[in-house]
Amino acid sequence: MKGQCPLELRPGISLGPLRIGESRAELEQHGLPVKPTSKHEATEFVEVGPFHVELCGGKVVDIWLDDLRQAPDCLTFAGKKIERSIAREQLLALFSDCKPAPPRTGGEFMECEQSGVRVGWGMGDFIQLRIAKAGTRLDDTCEMLLDDGKPVPISAEEKAKLLQQVIDLDVLAPFWHRDLPGRDPLNVLQNELVSGTPPLTLFGSKVVYVDRGLAEKKKLPFFEFTKLSSSQTKTRIEFRFPVEGVVGHAEFEKRHDEWRLTEKNVAER
Repeated sequence: MKGQCPLELRPGISLGPLRIGESRAELEQHGLPVKPTSKHEATEFVEVGPFHVELCGGKVVDIWLDDLRQAPDCLTFAGKKIERSIAREQLLALFSDCKPAPPRTGGEFMECEQSGVRVGWGMGDFIQLRIAKAGTRLDDTCEMLLDDGKPVPISAEEKAKLLQQVIDLDVLAPFWHRDLPGRDPLNVLQNELVSGTPPLTLFGSKVVYVDRGLAEKKKLPFFEFTKLSSSQTKTRIEFRFPVEGVVGHAEFEKRHDEWRLTEKNVAER
């Protein structure tokens, strides 16, 4: 069928004639039948000839062949043909930086080439082959894929929950030293990041918000949130605890309306 061959695999860019980032209208121009299969809010799934496609906000974010064994016999990568009968181990060996994706029901995936290529398998002898934008992940939601990194405001309630998660970080626990003078309740430096004095706690005690001048004059041990940046689905909070010579940060992702900790780091200076 027109548009199926040649079928070149380009990690993070394209699979055959279909390209990451194409619009729904552009899919219609490849000479292949386009069949919608499902749609929910900004997420849409269609079949384009032998390919399966996911679109977010009308743009292609994932392209895949359900089974390499049944695909058109013209798939190439880096100028060399990939036989439909290739063993999974041999297929994975063609790509670099292969890492397992999070476990899932009914199959497994390896994400390679900075996740620009995804290889999946499960019961039987099938091999699923997917192309997506490098740096994304198989389980990213549509909202995460559409996040352009531009700053967005975060509600006072959400901010309070994130700041509390920072205080509760296990990597900070060794530095609190509750038994030392001035450590319980925790002194938190007043600044624009904690305007409204969110009800944070440590050791079961409410934190005390202190003015910088007073804290320095009385030499109070204090904890400071130094930076908060938030986009549609990502938030990064930086902090310091000068009395212990500690600086660090925590990063969160918003998945299905829930903020989850994805990275934490503490360093002593």
